Amino acid sequence: MSDDIQLIVFDMGHVFIDFEWEAVCQGFCDRAGISQEQFKPILQHIGSLGYEHGHIDTVNFVAAINQQMVAHGSAPITEAEFHTLWNATFRENLAMAELMQALKKRYKLYLLSNTNEAHWQFIDTTYQVNRHFEELILSYEVGHVKPKHDIYHEVLKRSGMRAEQCVFIDDLPPNVAAAAEVGMNVVHFQGIEDLVVRLQAMGVTVN
Repeated sequence: MSDDIQLIVFDMGHVFIDFEWEAVCQGFCDRAGISQEQFKPILQHIGSLGYEHGHIDTVNFVAAINQQMVAHGSAPITEAEFHTLWNATFRENLAMAELMQALKKRYKLYLLSNTNEAHWQFIDTTYQVNRHFEELILSYEVGHVKPKHDIYHEVLKRSGMRAEQCVFIDDLPPNVAAAAEVGMNVVHFQGIEDLVVRLQAMGVTVN
């Protein structure tokens, strides 16, 4: 096999799907009638439940949130309310979607995302994200999260490619560093213009 790049692996959040996490948290605070400071220990607790690892499903995750909210004097939220609040700020980066469709004509594209059941179902239903990719490697399905090396090895296992034949694109430096440790070519995503320049420097055809 050629050592030329054959597979481009994309992160999702803040690469081609944007969102404001602080606004999401504020939505929960407003619903519960509590401050951001009061919400921090709640967030820390629910963050420890392993939703992105697939250790807990959505129904039980909502129940865990409600247990915390009721303890702070708030009425419990319905599952429908949870989905509205949890997915409130997502939007597609249309320029990135166009770039990925152009790249797809010449390269295999994989998605490698730390995500959870509710986020993924909403994003894929709303924006048909799966249309871009041959493989979807989602943390809550595989039980591993970036920057652990296991999830990058899942890419290599499914693709049958060597690390040097892959480019990994992510907005978070620790995730990029871990992919580089595995041997992948990497791009720290800082906008589409910079991404195009960096891909071209690697010999990737972008149009």
